[in-house]
Amino acid sequence: MGHDAQTCHASSPFKMIPFITSFLLWAVLHSFTASQKCKDLVRQRVGDIGYHASYRFVYNVIAVLSILPVFYFYWSLPDMTFWRVPSPWPWLMISLQVIGLIGAAVSVIQTDALSFIGLRQLLDPQAAQNKAGLGETLYIVGLYRWMRHPLYTFSMMILWFSPIMTRNTLIFNLLATSYFIFGSIIEERRLTADFGQAYIDYQAAVPRFLPKIK
Repeated sequence: MGHDAQTCHASSPFKMIPFITSFLLWAVLHSFTASQKCKDLVRQRVGDIGYHASYRFVYNVIAVLSILPVFYFYWSLPDMTFWRVPSPWPWLMISLQVIGLIGAAVSVIQTDALSFIGLRQLLDPQAAQNKAGLGETLYIVGLYRWMRHPLYTFSMMILWFSPIMTRNTLIFNLLATSYFIFGSIIEERRLTADFGQAYIDYQAAVPRFLPKIK
């Protein structure tokens, strides 16, 4: 994870600027491509069938490619260890990370993994257009009955239950967590516009990130 702590104490904090900047650029691009404005622009140029067939898949491809510089800087920049959890607690924290990984996977599966990736629309564009023409329905199933953004919650578990925390990891975790919070706000504005009172009632009944303990 970068260089060893002993070689990094003298490294300039300005070396973190490309790392942080690359993440912020990714966040702006990711937010813009998820916006209704961008979707409308694409729809005007490729038509309804082309839009419904390709947008989700292309959106995900752009997200993956544009975050590669972030991981490049994460791994290549000098690093230093801030803390290391003593034994036997690392096993507990790794177990919680595994739970987070499973929970994130289940969150994607429960929203239809192939549609989430965009492959279902790509393979059957006419069906995707017909489904969109019927209007969207707010489905609240599985983990989404307990929290509105389980994918974000479990992703944050993966980030923050790391038994070893370095400078680069801490910066990445803070940036990612901030984006999860900001992204959830933007996403919920869109969902409220799409579903109206149904989503407002859902917001009132179900917490954003942490489930209610009853």
